[in-house]
Amino acid sequence: MSIDVKNWTKIGQTVNADFYQIDENTLAVVPYAGCTDDESTAKASVQTQLDYLRSKKQKAAIVIFMDNIVQQTSGARNVYRDMPDPAHQVCFALVGGTPFGRMVGSFFLGLSKPRVPTQMFATLEQAQAWNQTQIKK
Repeated sequence: MSIDVKNWTKIGQTVNADFYQIDENTLAVVPYAGCTDDESTAKASVQTQLDYLRSKKQKAAIVIFMDNIVQQTSGARNVYRDMPDPAHQVCFALVGGTPFGRMVGSFFLGLSKPRVPTQMFATLEQAQAWNQTQIKK
């Protein structure tokens, strides 16, 4: 899946992903091709999102593109389950445009119960439609 970020505002990066603001209500996490997600990278990801949202005093839906992740550890899944702040991170929309990306996202959802609503989608458009319903709650 090719991700067109040219109209998004880059807000940060970690060792395995770039972070963008798509619109006033949505952030995007774009992992680097072939990356592994472990406890350390997961903490950095959530913290990057929270630092940005808290500095702006806003909340947002988070879109995470799953296709570039080749492995996610149980430590990472635990961080994504426990660390998000529902006051700022309204929901997580996992986008997997390939069978492998959908498998990684589905595996996460099958093993974890995140603190905020989390669902898997095949496209950004589907994710954004769901995100808007979550923002309005």
